[in-house]
Amino acid sequence: RVWIARGRAERSAKRVRRAMPAERVYATALTARSVKAAECGSRESLSVQFAASTPLFKRAKVLIVARLAGVAVQVEEDSAELEGAASRTCVLVTKEGPVTQSNAVVRYLAALRPEAEMYGSSHYEEAVVDEWLEMSVMELEVAVMAVMEHGSVVRGAAKADVEKACKALDAYLATRTYLASERTTAADVAVVCALHAAFTELALVDPKTLVQHYAHLVRWYLTCRHAFRPELGEEKVVSSVAPKTGGSVAPPPKAGGSVAAKPRPAEDALGLLKPQFARSRTRLKELLARGESAVGAEVTVKGWVRSVREAEKGRTNFVELNDGSCLSSIQVVASKASTTRFETLKSSGGAGASLAVTGEVVASMGKGQAIEVRARSVTVLGPTRGGENRSVGAQYYPLAKKFHTADHLRTHAHLRPRSRLGSAVVRVRHALAFATHEFFNAQGFLYIHTPLITAADCEGAGEQFTVTTLLADEGKPADVPLTATGAVDYSKDFFGKKTGLTVSGQLNVETHAVSLADCYTFGPTFRAENSHTTRHLAEFWMIEPEMAFADLRDDIHLASDYLKYCVAAVLSRCDEDLAFFEQTTEKGLRDRLRRLVADQFNVLQYTEAIAVLQRAVADGTANFVNTDIVWGMDLNSEHERFLTEVVYGAPVVLVDYPKDIKAFYMKLNPVTDPAKQTVAAMDILVPKIGEIIGGSQREDDLELLEERAAAVGIDPKSLSWYSDLRLYGSVPHAGFGLGFERLIMLCTGVENIRDVIPFPRYPGHCDF
Repeated sequence: RVWIARGRAERSAKRVRRAMPAERVYATALTARSVKAAECGSRESLSVQFAASTPLFKRAKVLIVARLAGVAVQVEEDSAELEGAASRTCVLVTKEGPVTQSNAVVRYLAALRPEAEMYGSSHYEEAVVDEWLEMSVMELEVAVMAVMEHGSVVRGAAKADVEKACKALDAYLATRTYLASERTTAADVAVVCALHAAFTELALVDPKTLVQHYAHLVRWYLTCRHAFRPELGEEKVVSSVAPKTGGSVAPPPKAGGSVAAKPRPAEDALGLLKPQFARSRTRLKELLARGESAVGAEVTVKGWVRSVREAEKGRTNFVELNDGSCLSSIQVVASKASTTRFETLKSSGGAGASLAVTGEVVASMGKGQAIEVRARSVTVLGPTRGGENRSVGAQYYPLAKKFHTADHLRTHAHLRPRSRLGSAVVRVRHALAFATHEFFNAQGFLYIHTPLITAADCEGAGEQFTVTTLLADEGKPADVPLTATGAVDYSKDFFGKKTGLTVSGQLNVETHAVSLADCYTFGPTFRAENSHTTRHLAEFWMIEPEMAFADLRDDIHLASDYLKYCVAAVLSRCDEDLAFFEQTTEKGLRDRLRRLVADQFNVLQYTEAIAVLQRAVADGTANFVNTDIVWGMDLNSEHERFLTEVVYGAPVVLVDYPKDIKAFYMKLNPVTDPAKQTVAAMDILVPKIGEIIGGSQREDDLELLEERAAAVGIDPKSLSWYSDLRLYGSVPHAGFGLGFERLIMLCTGVENIRDVIPFPRYPGHCDF
């Protein structure tokens, strides 16, 4: 993002630098002291020194970040050492040496405690924080310092620069709560402190103008300022004119007029209610993230036992407890001498039992864990039972602590989420589903719920599950109504016609796309395909966006962005689970995913791909099972993976497929293909998976659509509602579909699709 023209910013910076003393700390007494500190080893706490003339906003910026990051700093006023040598700046004394300049100090402090996420929670967020830190200096601090140094001489130019920055910030914050993350980061601190100086100390922006024109900025600014009161004091300038959230009465409308309700930002939703929900426990994900900083805290944790180990002849028990919030468990140490209800723990059955534990967090002496809970009291919520008499015992628990095959976990799918593999898959699945809605919402798409029962066969393949009430449990084959030709008479059925479970929500979501422009559906779909491969299910989930006023090029760009966003989201939010998958399913998984996000997708004509595969067969570089490569064939998975893994080493977008192997609704290519043998279709192929996305530009010519439908055996009259969309303002439109389970396989390295859906449905299997 370029907030203000770079040239103007650089000119402003040069103008100020010429008038300001050079900020140097070299060859000062402080440097010598810092070097000496480094030689002496670690310090109990860091010390930060400010010059006497250091502005309040720079001082506050450093201290706020230190406080929020949980880093202890000792403030030392040392004007004799800093004044003149490092005017209007600060120096942080560390064991490595001095860190100078306020933003450098902020970066150092934020990076000391990654778990505090003051530098973001991913590499992407770190980059965004850096971007905003630079913006705070170039676009705000330069203007503020110029006015502080030169007063009215530069006030007009500085005021214009600050107002432009406010406008850009307001637009950016219209769809975000904070600048770089879902919580406060160093970026928010730096920008708010600079704005505090501009608004409060220098009055470079009129408060009424802020409230009237920059509502999103004001909402964010006041939220942050409330948290920064210890360093900046109470906010009185902006808040004095900001609208109050309660206790006010709207003025009556003028005679003959009406009052339009002002929309509230989406971020204010929680501000409209008083939350009542609060957990009676501490989630392990948050507790473990605190690490050693949690030592000494009194907590209540609840979860399921993964294992129990006894010591000291049974007087001490070490319990591995997990609550599903993360892959890692916490060790609970319970002793007969100090733990209330210790004996109930021993009679809980062990693995599989559920416990509530209250105790103190202490530093752990064990390997691979920073903290553990010293139990003060233990409550058995539910023991492990089994056998004919349902007696207590871990031997009855199907997921005892040992290696379990995927088949065994599938057999116990109702308990599979308690396994490491099952829980990791569920968390990644959640992250991808959340990222899906997050991505399309940010792009302005509307989420449409399409029907599961339909009378239309979207693909025209006839692989639908039939929905009927004609075969009731008490019914007999002789009771099924038949037509004169001996066929089932579906006019007597529940819906008065033959219906089935949907194979795709695309046709239905198109109806909304040509009215609302950009829409998507995300739901279950069904195929009655008698396939037993590791890539097919009878019930699976699909993401299907549709765009009006779009062509195939737009479709490719949206699909590529969406796929990369989902992968990036998993990389940034599920690192612990991905590390587990690297150990169990695929080495180098995260590197492969990072390459997918970074790589440029290669666009390749279907005809060119056929030629590449034919050459590979001819020269022996490919060892395909199916070597009969001909134009017009539907590529097999081995062919798709060869293109992505061997030929290009990156994702490939295949375009312009033969019309005979694609659906009837895909637009013919009359311009690039006068013979009309190909359609404007695309498939995105990725390493390890093959095809993961299939899409096309849709046929917007009514007569051509009806002709194509008839050609594949679909009665155009049965889709009259779909054809009608071409009668009333037909527009170019495009869309794609992505199989959600294949996306999960891509991100986890799990090779069997049955292991990435909670309850797999496939031929002969419909349990649970």
